[in-house]
Amino acid sequence: MSSAPTVALTAIWTDDRNTCKGRLRGSYRVDQAVGMLQREICKHVTMVYGLEALDPPLNPLAMQAKYFPGAEPSDLLSVCSSTGLTAIISPDAESTGRIQTHLAEQAQANQTSVERNTTLATDSDSATTSQSSTSVQSRKSKNRKKRNTSSKANLPQVTMDSQLKDMLASMQNEIAESRRENGSMRNEIESMRNEIESMRNKNERVLNENARILGENGSMRNEIESMRNEIESVRNESERLVNENERVSDENESIRNDLANLHKHLEAEKVKRAQDIESLREVTMLLVPLHLRVLLDLARKKVLEHLGHETWEELRDTRSVYQLADNIFNDLLKRTDLSFHPSHQSILFLCSYNNVRRAGNVAAHNAKECDIKSAVETQALDSNDRRCLEHLFRYTYDGALI
Repeated sequence: MSSAPTVALTAIWTDDRNTCKGRLRGSYRVDQAVGMLQREICKHVTMVYGLEALDPPLNPLAMQAKYFPGAEPSDLLSVCSSTGLTAIISPDAESTGRIQTHLAEQAQANQTSVERNTTLATDSDSATTSQSSTSVQSRKSKNRKKRNTSSKANLPQVTMDSQLKDMLASMQNEIAESRRENGSMRNEIESMRNEIESMRNKNERVLNENARILGENGSMRNEIESMRNEIESVRNESERLVNENERVSDENESIRNDLANLHKHLEAEKVKRAQDIESLREVTMLLVPLHLRVLLDLARKKVLEHLGHETWEELRDTRSVYQLADNIFNDLLKRTDLSFHPSHQSILFLCSYNNVRRAGNVAAHNAKECDIKSAVETQALDSNDRRCLEHLFRYTYDGALI
C-alpha cells in the first residue's frame, strides 16, 4: 500500500430547498454580504426543515462561512460583479447536534403517527374480512341446513344468499371507494405540500426582495441625509453671502457719502485755489515791471564790472546813446572770458531810457533770478523787448538760458 498522505474530500449537494439566492448593490462590503447570507440561510433552513420549535433558534453568528472568489472582507462587493459571490455556510458542532436531535424527534413522532394510521386501517380491513367470513360461514351453515330441511324452505334461503352477496359486493365497493378517496386525499395533500413549498419559496424571494429594498432604502436615506446636509451648507453660505452683501452695501454707502463730502471739499478748494491764483496773478503782474527794471540795472552793473567803471555816468561821459552802445558792444566783443555776448540792439536797448525802465522805477530793486526769469517770460515771444531782455538776462546771469 502507498504511504502518501490522505486528503480530505467533501461533496456538497445543493437544491432550492437549502439554497438562498438574491442580489445586493455593489456598494456593500464583502463581510456585510456574507453576514446577510448567514442570517437569511438560518431563516430559510428553519422554515424548510420545520425548525421553528428549536429553542434557542439558530444563531447566524454560529454559522461557519467560506466564500469564493477570494476577496478581502473589507473589499467592496463590486469586485465580484463578474462572477457573483458564493458562500458555503455550515453550522458549528453544537448547532449540528441540536438540529439532528430535533429532526430525529420529528421523525419518531411522524413514525408513531404513521403506525397509528396503519393500525386503524388494518383493524378496519380485518373487521371487513371477519364480517365477510362470518357471512360466508353462516351461509354455508344455512346451506347445510337448507339441504337438510324440506323443500318448503328453498325459496327463502335463496333470497337470503342473494342479499348477503349484494351486501358483500356493496361493502367491497365502499372499501375500494374509500381507498380511491384516500389516494386522492394523498395526492391533494402532496399537491398542497408542493404549493406550500412554492409559497415558501415565493415568500423567501419576497423576503430577499424586501431585504434588497431595505438596503436601497437605507442607501437612499443616506443620500437624502447627505443632500440635506449639503442644502443646509448652501443655505448657510447663502446667508453668509447675504450678510456680506449687506456689509458691502453699507460700506459702499459710506464711501459714497465720503466721496460726496470730498467732492464738496474739492469744489471749495478749487474755488479757493482759483481765488489764490487770481491773487498771485495780480501780484505777479505788479512785480513784473519791478523784475524787468532790476534786470536792466543788473545788466548795467555787469557792463560796469566788465569795462572797469564805477558808475554809468562815468562810462557814458559825453557820448550819445548810440555812441555809448557802439562803445560797449565793441569792448564786450574784445573780452574772451564772457560766457555770452549780448547783441548790439540789446546794448542799445540797455543804454536808452525805455518803457521797461520807466515801469520798473516805481518798484524796488530786490528780485531773485527766478522771479526775473518769470518776468521776462511774460513778454511776447516775437517782440523786440523779449529778445533784448533775454540777451540781457543771459549776460547778467552768466549765460543762463530762459
